[in-house]
Amino acid sequence: MKYFLLKIILLYTFINSCPAQSPNLNIADTASHIMLQPSPSSPPGFFITQVELPQLTHAAFLSIAVYSYRKYSGDISYKIANGDWTPLHRYHEATHPDREIFELLTLPIGVRNIQIRTDRTIRDYFLLRWFAPAAGQHHASLSAAPRDECDCPQPEICGRACWCPSGDCPQDATPTATAPSHIIVHHSAAHSASNDFAAVVRSYWDFHVNVNGWDDIGYNWLVDGDGVIYKGRGSGVRGAHFSCMNAETTGICMIGNFETATPTQAALSSLENLITWESCDKAIIPQDSSIHVTAQVPLAHISGHRDGNDLPNSCTNTACPGANLYPLLPTIRTQVAEQACLQVTTNTTTVLENNITLFPNPNNGNFFITKNELDIKTIEVRSANGALLSVFDKNDNSINEINTSVIPLSIEAPGVYFVQIGLEDGGVITRWVVVER
Repeated sequence: MKYFLLKIILLYTFINSCPAQSPNLNIADTASHIMLQPSPSSPPGFFITQVELPQLTHAAFLSIAVYSYRKYSGDISYKIANGDWTPLHRYHEATHPDREIFELLTLPIGVRNIQIRTDRTIRDYFLLRWFAPAAGQHHASLSAAPRDECDCPQPEICGRACWCPSGDCPQDATPTATAPSHIIVHHSAAHSASNDFAAVVRSYWDFHVNVNGWDDIGYNWLVDGDGVIYKGRGSGVRGAHFSCMNAETTGICMIGNFETATPTQAALSSLENLITWESCDKAIIPQDSSIHVTAQVPLAHISGHRDGNDLPNSCTNTACPGANLYPLLPTIRTQVAEQACLQVTTNTTTVLENNITLFPNPNNGNFFITKNELDIKTIEVRSANGALLSVFDKNDNSINEINTSVIPLSIEAPGVYFVQIGLEDGGVITRWVVVER
């Protein structure tokens, strides 16, 4: 065992002597990878190892990530000092095609070592990455960019320069734009007693980039227990958070483990304000639902991560956003919809909904839309996965029916479709239609 610990200490010393590490530990985040190999005293069929952890007084805490470049079907546990063996669960946000990744673990400064145990032998080694975010490394300045397109104000945010003032947490250089139709609420699930939330956000960025191999932090936004909103990838950028179904979503992470803890009122208020602004800015009706382009099923516009469980294109099952947050989503939908700045949109939508009739539904492929004096500009028929099938435009002289009060439409193949009705004033009404044979 002494020989094994000596190997670990030497490996740790070697990695930390690499030029990539900052020489000034008083102001910089520090991190390292350690290769885990079994102890000679491990019982047959088990893998047990002990790792000496660094003692860095400048750090807010230590985050620990265990992963492998080989898929592994067994379980892993960890143990600290004289504590009990505790399961280390698999990462809940997504699976990785060539890695086995476990949940991020956060330890207080002062923990001297950690033991890792598997329930079976492994074909290869595991890697442990520790990350020590420097305490108090953030700017207090908050900013909110005014947007003329929306009556709801954007809440104040802590941007990347605020939560990572060193500039060592670069954003994705080639982000993918998306037009969100759904807002997905998460919890971070990581156990942490630290209230240095800027350091917590940096630890998530490090985990997502240097362990998961992603281009940036996975979430679009994060909210801490004090109600501060952090900009991750930001609005209108595809994230990495919704079980491999990230297209046309905005991901908001509530920092904390809400399987065991309860979100603060400050955090819930900021979550509602952020969802209100996103709903206004992206023309999302908070209490409505629509077929999500990747999930291929109707999904509430404000959903929890677990609402993606068992869907055709989902790659994970999860309890996220936790037993103490998920039941609050219906109330959040209602309270967002009642925001005064959304009332114009909501009232207009109610009138429009009452003035559009699609019948019969279900049907045999032939159906009608009654527009009841609404000024319709376009009608698009789309498949359940969002593929455009046909377009009717009032400016197309070959289509005269769109200018009549009753518009005939037809779809050949059986299935579930949605019809998007575009109005001259820029409004959009969506209707679902079922074709049977």
